[in-house]
Amino acid sequence: MIKNRVVYSCMAILLALFIVMLAILPNIGIKTKSNEFSYETLVFNKNKVTTVDIEIAEEDWEDMLENAEEEEFKQANITVNGKRVENVAIRTKGNISLSSVVNSDSDRYSLKIDFDYYDHTKSLFGLKKMNLNNNYSDSTLMREYISYELMEKMGLPTPAHSYMYITVNGEERGLYLGVEAVDETFLANNYGSNSGFLFKPDGVGSDLQYISDNISDYKGINLKTNEGNSDKSKLVEMLDAINNDGDIEKYIDVDEMLRYFAVNTAIVNLDSYQGRLKHNYYLYEDKGVFSIIPWDYNMSFGGLGGDIKTAGGANILNKSIDNDETFEMESMDSADSIVNKDTIQQKQQFPANDTPPLINDQDGWNIGQDNLNQDDGTPQDGSQQNGGLPQGTMNMDMLMDMSSNLMSDSAINFSIKDPVFGVTLEERPLLNVLLSNDEYRKVYENYLEELAKKYLTEEYFQNITNGLSAMLTTYVEADPTKFSTTAQFLEGVQGENSLPEFAKQRSASILKQLSGELVIEANPGNDMQGGEPFPEDFAFKFDSQLPEDFDPSQMPQGPPQMNVEGNQDGDIHKQGQVGGKIGPNKGNEQVVQPSGIDKNTTITSGVLCIVLLLALTFVFRFNRRGI
Repeated sequence: MIKNRVVYSCMAILLALFIVMLAILPNIGIKTKSNEFSYETLVFNKNKVTTVDIEIAEEDWEDMLENAEEEEFKQANITVNGKRVENVAIRTKGNISLSSVVNSDSDRYSLKIDFDYYDHTKSLFGLKKMNLNNNYSDSTLMREYISYELMEKMGLPTPAHSYMYITVNGEERGLYLGVEAVDETFLANNYGSNSGFLFKPDGVGSDLQYISDNISDYKGINLKTNEGNSDKSKLVEMLDAINNDGDIEKYIDVDEMLRYFAVNTAIVNLDSYQGRLKHNYYLYEDKGVFSIIPWDYNMSFGGLGGDIKTAGGANILNKSIDNDETFEMESMDSADSIVNKDTIQQKQQFPANDTPPLINDQDGWNIGQDNLNQDDGTPQDGSQQNGGLPQGTMNMDMLMDMSSNLMSDSAINFSIKDPVFGVTLEERPLLNVLLSNDEYRKVYENYLEELAKKYLTEEYFQNITNGLSAMLTTYVEADPTKFSTTAQFLEGVQGENSLPEFAKQRSASILKQLSGELVIEANPGNDMQGGEPFPEDFAFKFDSQLPEDFDPSQMPQGPPQMNVEGNQDGDIHKQGQVGGKIGPNKGNEQVVQPSGIDKNTTITSGVLCIVLLLALTFVFRFNRRGI
């Protein structure tokens, strides 16, 4: 017969094992969950420049460059900060930026890396896809980075981002901005779930106007996840609500949307829903409620425009592209703006009946030029236009001059009351329905005031640009494919045409508009705030001039560290609540966090509890039988 002390010993051992397992399993869960999204710090480290080494067959690389517009994936091995991932996919990416580089002497393409393209189990510290953006049309190299930083500060779900220096087969390719792809991984990390519907609007329907109750009529609102269950989406119901006085709080995260549009307006990002192109944003539907996700900010801070002309003097540059989308770079020249204490009336710069004639070149580009022969594009007087460049091209320096013009009055004084570009507010129903509501508009204005006083200040921006300059300058100097010069980069750091100066003047304008001291009368057109629409067939190409070959020994041995007050740490905006809708990770839904006990750990612990109870029952029954 088993003695009582033996029984008690068995019970003690079982309890000890159970306690040990309960202590170990949660820690295992924490490690697993932390590793799931560890790419945020291991790949996108904002305190240093990440190294990205690409190994690819030379013939594949050359084919990818020669046929860049095909955007065909090629097999490669990628090493990021010493972590090697083999058999991944890489391709060129972009739209106008891609076409523009194709039609230039440059081969500095933006790239997309897909770690799980050939093997869905592969990732880089949990990261499945990453974009390497070439900083096209941004001589400051900081527009997109700072825009994402401001979105983060205001509590928006924002892709991870940091600077990266790229080599291909050992050859330097230069400084890029790495940006996390908005995909299932991003959704799980930011929303705690990726089972909803992710949309990327770009084309027909991307203005979010109600067309019909047939989801197939919105061919430009592209579904990126959960495609097999599209019939369960509330997209059409949401569109009906925002266009036809429905209950919008049932379908959209109102507070988050207001924060998004406040930031977009403050930084004058018009290559967006608020401009003619109505793109560069994502919508994520989770349990019938839609959130907005920011995307693509190389044209922020008034970068969509500038005092730039084609060879014939046209200030508007358009190119028709896929998905019924038209690219334009409307002028933001201040020369024809009338500014006074009470009112700024932005006038059109070129009357609709005074635009240059159009020609088509062999590549399908439409070039507006005043005195070109309609047959071959040569000047009627036999001279060359545009400083001796081939007809229909634009010098890269001209493009960068455009992107460098931060200080145009029409950008600084962009309207906060009717914050749209080239369209009417009514043509953007999502924004219109929010700003037509007095309560929502007040919250929007409060967010603008917060931005103007706390983030969009000269001091705050100077801290950021100084830190980035200290970290990036040696890389900019060494970059063999850069579009602009080191001097142009440094010009954006401080001075009269810098990002801090833009922040200073833009914040002053916002505060004056909020107080009523400055009134912007909207007059929708193709210039910043007025004028009749320009023809939609203007476009441009440009001709780039690469810098001279550099000495590889100039590459820094170790990246300088950045410690920017308010940039890496500091306040994160606490999301408010409007109409019962709460921002991401602030509602009642349990959210997956980088640390914590995951679902598998909970299940395993439950199974162990059951096993323990069965074991104890068995021991007690044996003891009672006296065996």
